[in-house]
Amino acid sequence: MVVKSIAQPNIHAMLKEGNILLGKKQFQDALVVFDKIITTSPKNADAYYARGVAYSNLDKRVEAISDYTRALYYNPQKIEALINRASTFSEMQKYDDALNDFNKAIEMAPNRADVYNNRGYLFNLQRKYDKAIADYDKAIALNKKYSMAYINKAYAWSALGSDSLSIDVLSKLIAINPEYSSAYFNRAVMYRQLHKNNLAIADYDKGLALEPTDVTALLKRAEIKDETGNHIGAASDCSIVIEQDKRNATAYYSRALAEFDLKQYEKIIYDCTEAIKYKEKYFEAFILRGNAYDFLGKYQEALKDYNSAIEANKNASDAYNQRGIAETKKGNVVGALSDFTRALKIAPDNRDLLHKRGILWYATKNYENAVLDYNKILEINPNDIKALVTRGDIFLLLNKNEYACADFKRAESLGDGGAMSKRIFNCK
Repeated sequence: MVVKSIAQPNIHAMLKEGNILLGKKQFQDALVVFDKIITTSPKNADAYYARGVAYSNLDKRVEAISDYTRALYYNPQKIEALINRASTFSEMQKYDDALNDFNKAIEMAPNRADVYNNRGYLFNLQRKYDKAIADYDKAIALNKKYSMAYINKAYAWSALGSDSLSIDVLSKLIAINPEYSSAYFNRAVMYRQLHKNNLAIADYDKGLALEPTDVTALLKRAEIKDETGNHIGAASDCSIVIEQDKRNATAYYSRALAEFDLKQYEKIIYDCTEAIKYKEKYFEAFILRGNAYDFLGKYQEALKDYNSAIEANKNASDAYNQRGIAETKKGNVVGALSDFTRALKIAPDNRDLLHKRGILWYATKNYENAVLDYNKILEINPNDIKALVTRGDIFLLLNKNEYACADFKRAESLGDGGAMSKRIFNCK
């Protein structure tokens, strides 16, 4: 009896120590403590549960499931073990097992909002959004200030294609909890999907006033600023991210995109170089740096970067496109044709690529091939004036005046004055 009374307080102290380590995210050290407890007290449900939490955070899901199951064996009422096991099953895509555990948890504690929220998230993973929304509504009914249930419900509405209902949910959350930055950030995403960029920017501003160092929000705001012409503001947001994280490759690349619109080519080269340093196969950065070299007349460096982009991603159509442009400038028509053709295999309906290749076929007197490319362009957009006029010119060279005149007349009807002159000069 004396031994038992001495050992028990030690176990409580060790559990407390292990849980403190969990709180500090020192999961490997926590495992050592819980292992010792289980060796001493092999039926201790709390120790198995806590060790399961440590395993979950170390991405050792099989071990976590095992420990949650043992915790429930020794204490069937340990609902946290049931909820955590359900969540871990969800992560492992064992959805039936997860649903079974969540249902049991709801039977045990029908008034716990978090269980409904977690089961709703399981339904989200299964794309059963109607069921998910029903669970989020139950969670909110039980806890009107349950922020995560609002966020998850908004996501479900968006997944069902109703961004406006998603915005309504997030607006309700903001009214309830105006200091919750994630509500503003998520609503900004919805506004952007609806092309309401000013409202999106306003929400990022509000969210960042609450969480000024949120990297994801800063980069998303920078992206919208760049798209809407505020290139200086976009570069500034990226700089804030870089000040926090000097190894953030995305921030360097995003800043370079803004600098491209500002024609700051030397800065682009620096930022893309930094991006590539921290993300070795960053093919977009290779392309952008190649473009900067191209604008500075450094064609060899540009070609080297386009080659590197293609090595990093064989399906990067823009890399073939840019290399084709560089080859054209160098006078390497064969190389340019090859690159535009490769790009078109990846993006067969890209009118810009078709036009570039068509022009090269035209320049090299491969008229039939050129006509095929312009036919394709006009299949995609029958009102493409440039394609109509160019194909008309090629038809003249092929002595197909009737076809040429039809193209010039069509272009003229679309408002092209040059086509009218060609029609008057060449057609009866």
